[in-house]
Amino acid sequence: MRGRGWLLAALAALWVAEGRVLGRTEGYPDPPGGHHASWVVWVAGLLVAACLLPWGRLATRAAAAVAVSWSATGCLLAAGRPVPARGLTESAALLVLLGFVAWRVPVRAAVPLGAALAVGVAAAPARDAQALSTTVVAYALAVTGVTALGLCLRHRDVERARAVAAARDAERRELAGELHDFVAHHVAAMTLLAKATGSLAQDERVAASLRDIQEAGDEAMTSARRLLAVLRQDRAHRGPLPGLDRTADLVDGFRAAHPGTRVTLDVHPGFGAGLAPELAASVHRIVGEGLANVARHSPAAHAVEVTLRRSGERLFVSVHNDGDRAHPPGPRSPADGGGLGLVGLGERTKAIGGSLTAGPAGGGGWEVLAVLPVAR
Repeated sequence: MRGRGWLLAALAALWVAEGRVLGRTEGYPDPPGGHHASWVVWVAGLLVAACLLPWGRLATRAAAAVAVSWSATGCLLAAGRPVPARGLTESAALLVLLGFVAWRVPVRAAVPLGAALAVGVAAAPARDAQALSTTVVAYALAVTGVTALGLCLRHRDVERARAVAAARDAERRELAGELHDFVAHHVAAMTLLAKATGSLAQDERVAASLRDIQEAGDEAMTSARRLLAVLRQDRAHRGPLPGLDRTADLVDGFRAAHPGTRVTLDVHPGFGAGLAPELAASVHRIVGEGLANVARHSPAAHAVEVTLRRSGERLFVSVHNDGDRAHPPGPRSPADGGGLGLVGLGERTKAIGGSLTAGPAGGGGWEVLAVLPVAR
């Protein structure tokens, strides 16, 4: 929004300056015709620039700008005597719209709209009776450059979206493997207990029910293994699940790698009491990615604080550093606030009923904060 404001202010200043120039231009040999042509150029510039305001969909505003520009060009050329003013404000606004169309409008609509905007810009020199060939070339180069910039931004966004989707998919696969580890133990114990109890049961109906429980447990384990094989091909290479004891090792490793940074770990009493393995693994992952985020984006930080605390049925995992980052204030989603690792962690915390934010901290610096439910 701030960039849009500066852009509109620049176009407004250009429009006012162009109006002063057009007011001193006679244009046609007869003053009435010249003044009429100047008004057409000036008003067209205002209307096209107004299409940059957020009053509707981008494609609709671009189409309106094309209609205004083409109408102005047709009106001026129909007079048979070109006016010595090509409409700089109008051309600048058309170029901005062309860049946004190439960047953000869906391809099916972007192609015809982009072509129409390019024609509108390229036709501007035809209004000027004194236009040089270099002017035509300059306008063509401007159209090419703006279009290329918009396409580069579109490609960047597409690649970013693919990377985010891949990170989320990888985290889901990791969760699938962890789910197998967490559930397998309990289902296996249930199956063995049913088998042992069934062998001791005197009532045949009870024994049959226990056999059914055993068979259902075996089928559940088989199905889980098959599903995991589909979701994750590299399960054999996955190491044991980390716990809270290895979280301290992460902090020690970061401290050793950054001797000039004061690194502290504050674990509140009772934080790990009765903590489920999946929560302990998630805490480990969050702390690890938070520290990696500090190393990537705030290497000049003087202090890093890792805080693990528990309040009621919620766990709070915070990685805070006193470094500065070039982001506006306020909490941000993982997709906006850091690397793709945070995107994956956002998917993980959401899957277990929690939340993850990354953004400027209230007292300064940057903080990655996760809130996890103890029970769900």
